[in-house]
Amino acid sequence: MRKANNHIIFCCILFCLGYLVISSCSTTRTVPEGDRLYTGSDVKWIPDTVTKKKPKDYSTLLEGMNKRVRPNRNRKFLGMPIKLWLYNLGNEPKGKGLNYILRKKWGEPPVLLSQAKPDYTAQVLEEYLVDNGYFQAGVVSAVKNSGKKKASINYTATPNHRYTIKSVTYITDTSAIGVSVKNTKPESSLIPGKPYSLDSIRAERERIHANLKEQGYYYFIPDYLLVQADSTNNGQVDLFVKIKDNTPLLALRPYRMHDITLFPDYSLDNDSASTQGTPVRYKGIYLVDSAKRFKSSAFDRSVFLRPDSLYRLSSHNITLQRLINLGVFKFVKGQFSPVRDTSIHNILGGDPNLPGRRDSSARRDYAGRRDTTGRGAKRDATYTRDTSLANNYRAMVNNRISLDSGWLDAKFYLTPYKRRSLQAELRGTSKSNGFIGSEVRLTAKNRNWLHSAALLEIGLRGGLEWQTGNKSAGGSNSYGFGAEVAVTFPRFITPFRGLNIRTPYVPKTRISAGYELYSRADLYNLNAYTLQLQYLWQRTQFLSHIFSPVAVTYVLPTKTTAAYDSILKNDPSQRAAIEKQFILGGNYSITYNNQQPNRVHSFYASANLDISGNLAGLVVPRNDTGQRTILGNSFAQYERLTLEGRHYWNIGKGKQWINRLLLGYGLPYGNSSTLPFVKQFFTGGSSSIRAFRARTLGPGSFHNKAVDTSALLANEAGDIKLEFNSEVRIHVASVFNVAAFIDAGNIWLQKDVPDKPGSKFEFSSFYKQIAVGGGVGLRIDASIVVVRLDLAMPFRVPYLPENERWVLNKINFGDPEWRKKNLILNIAIGYPF
Repeated sequence: MRKANNHIIFCCILFCLGYLVISSCSTTRTVPEGDRLYTGSDVKWIPDTVTKKKPKDYSTLLEGMNKRVRPNRNRKFLGMPIKLWLYNLGNEPKGKGLNYILRKKWGEPPVLLSQAKPDYTAQVLEEYLVDNGYFQAGVVSAVKNSGKKKASINYTATPNHRYTIKSVTYITDTSAIGVSVKNTKPESSLIPGKPYSLDSIRAERERIHANLKEQGYYYFIPDYLLVQADSTNNGQVDLFVKIKDNTPLLALRPYRMHDITLFPDYSLDNDSASTQGTPVRYKGIYLVDSAKRFKSSAFDRSVFLRPDSLYRLSSHNITLQRLINLGVFKFVKGQFSPVRDTSIHNILGGDPNLPGRRDSSARRDYAGRRDTTGRGAKRDATYTRDTSLANNYRAMVNNRISLDSGWLDAKFYLTPYKRRSLQAELRGTSKSNGFIGSEVRLTAKNRNWLHSAALLEIGLRGGLEWQTGNKSAGGSNSYGFGAEVAVTFPRFITPFRGLNIRTPYVPKTRISAGYELYSRADLYNLNAYTLQLQYLWQRTQFLSHIFSPVAVTYVLPTKTTAAYDSILKNDPSQRAAIEKQFILGGNYSITYNNQQPNRVHSFYASANLDISGNLAGLVVPRNDTGQRTILGNSFAQYERLTLEGRHYWNIGKGKQWINRLLLGYGLPYGNSSTLPFVKQFFTGGSSSIRAFRARTLGPGSFHNKAVDTSALLANEAGDIKLEFNSEVRIHVASVFNVAAFIDAGNIWLQKDVPDKPGSKFEFSSFYKQIAVGGGVGLRIDASIVVVRLDLAMPFRVPYLPENERWVLNKINFGDPEWRKKNLILNIAIGYPF
């Protein structure tokens, strides 16, 4: 009887919950009487009646129109208006209860048809088409009702003929600025034959403005340029580029630099005191630093504006970015003001919050207007030519009569960070072989070491790693400890004096020394000592270099146990993982990365060349055993090249397709028969071929069956690596993204190893040893951190018999044993590439 009552109670509760869900799922429950729920809009494009074809940039135009449609409908998740449902589930709140949470926090009120303005939106869309050359465009709107309480809006665009550019004429005179504007014509973004576009006109004004700013015209702005259009040429337009007649005189003359002053201890809390003190002149610039925070040489290679030189916008921007990129200042602000008397040096004082002395009466008029009169007037009637003003200026310029001194003072107000800081960081790791771990990092920084804007970093870290699942992966618990001391100087330290690359990015020299202890309980300890000298510089926004002429690594194993000796009996190649290693060489890396959110095609390319023992091999003689040694230690000799390329393709809104190719080649010689273990290539794992656990795949068709038992550590490595990855990422909602991927590749050895048959790279057969895997993934992208879960399985297994390597016909999700062996869950932080 009690069971029957419980069953009835459960059914009642289930019925009530179902009723609430069904009632809330009525998306129109809270729509006011006489109104409708707005369900979105649709933009229809009617092609030109003559060509009957859509333009090449149709998708861009359609996307631009859709972005301008207002309002936006209620948001959906997986096609369902979840937030609207939650809103409808609640009632008008009277306090801070459940209704308040549903209505004000979780829910979203319905978007109503009455909020839409179809006629106004149609006008906005029409203006957008006009701005893109469709001067006779028309857009009409129509409301489409659906049921009793829903409605959408259809917009029909009839673009008609698209106007193209027939000619571009620069209306200039013989003045210096007129000649400068005319000389920019070969680089014009207004190209005859191309469609008329307001964006291209704006780009042209910006281009001419940037060119003039490189020639000293500090007060010139893009709004002083006017582009007029004559649209009476049978579907084509003639464009006329000119300087506005009412342009202020200050904008029409070039300026030179007078005094340049830095205030490196500026503070808003004490602005008057921080701009006072005894100026120190250093290589043509003045420093006012009463607190003596910085040496003058700290700014030696950061200021590209020089006294007595022509003002250049590029030098201005490089100076600002160099000062910011020093990493010492949190705020940098520059102020420029005209000089009336060059015999007076106005160094102290000033307020960065006051604008430079510009002509504030200058009007910022709209340029690039289309002729709508039908008469094709070449002159904009809203502007009146001030002939006397222009002629007066030209007369003064031609007769070298000074309007003012023609010189500028520049003051840079620099607000420094706190000199010292301490940072603590906690990390967690999870590996496909069943190991999890945590690590604590402490980093102490001195941003102004030796008062030279150098960065001193002292880091300590310690972590543990233990096995929780997949006991068959083998291994044991471990811990690690590391320490590093590094100094980064904001310049190149070289025997060649005065080396300073003209880029906005600060060239840096980094010197570091470190120690690391890695201990596997009951197996062995590894001690690693490193010393490195690096030169880091970024040539452009997308291109960067790292050159390490000195890179020394010394690995010393200690405390090997009998348990590890028994592992070596089963797999002697494991000895390479802990053997003594002395690497004495250098490396060079170059990286190109032009990834940007709005770019359809983005590329990433990198190359790394790592060389060890080549110079030492020329100097150090061989001993009796044929080895070359330093202080009794044989050093590694090898050359190692790694190439990586990626293509990022935004194939639609929220959809991206990424392809990646990685090639690695190592050539040991002299003292070395193989690459040092820390320099060898590995495959498998969360950022490689995800259908195979890390370091369990390869080399070649070799597979040690003991790798799946606890008797062996997974450490398969090779001298050659080939890897390809293809992944499609789709944004679902909020921070959630899904992915589907395919990975392929393997590693190989340079030479035959008797204990590893099939591991040598052979050009005639390597393609037969390619492993292939694939799967799906979930990514939680919270901007500051990306949590990634990838579930993968093998499609092709290279160590199976040659005619059985494709295993697609063996997939059996219903078999627990198959799932255990073949489904690999990779949990990681960040994207794989």
